[in-house]
Amino acid sequence: MKTYLDESFKEQIKQYRKFETTMNKKWGGKKRLFKCVDVQLEIRFCKAEILFKEALAKDSSKQKIQMIEMMYRAWDVLINKVKENGYKELDAEHRCYQFNKNQIAIICDSDLQISNLKRKFGKDKDTVLFSMEELFRFVHPNYMDAKRIFKQKDIDITFKKVDYK
Repeated sequence: MKTYLDESFKEQIKQYRKFETTMNKKWGGKKRLFKCVDVQLEIRFCKAEILFKEALAKDSSKQKIQMIEMMYRAWDVLINKVKENGYKELDAEHRCYQFNKNQIAIICDSDLQISNLKRKFGKDKDTVLFSMEELFRFVHPNYMDAKRIFKQKDIDITFKKVDYK
């Protein structure tokens, strides 16, 4: 039999997952955020996440709700410290991607936006800035032709890796 706490937990975990998604869109994910704060805060946040995940696996609904509240506080501390350190949210037209294990790429749509991107995010640690137009200039014409040919034949392909020789 479902109790009020069980139903409340279900609703709160759904809202928390939406919140996490929003934070990842606004800030480019935890990897970027961790690069904007000291290691001690990163460790504390990760410990809170571990406790949260353990609680989800085995604790009562009341304890799970308390852990959700703890995670909201952890996010608040993390975001406030990032802002305090002078970092900013991503704009709607910017995207953040992780590559090469420790590097973050922030990408805008056009070359015209790159100067704004550099001004806003130029001091982010281990971050490189690109425009999509710049990245497309790196795509070999043969790959674009292959995509076009497969599309004409209604075959969906995705390149997983390109080896340059």
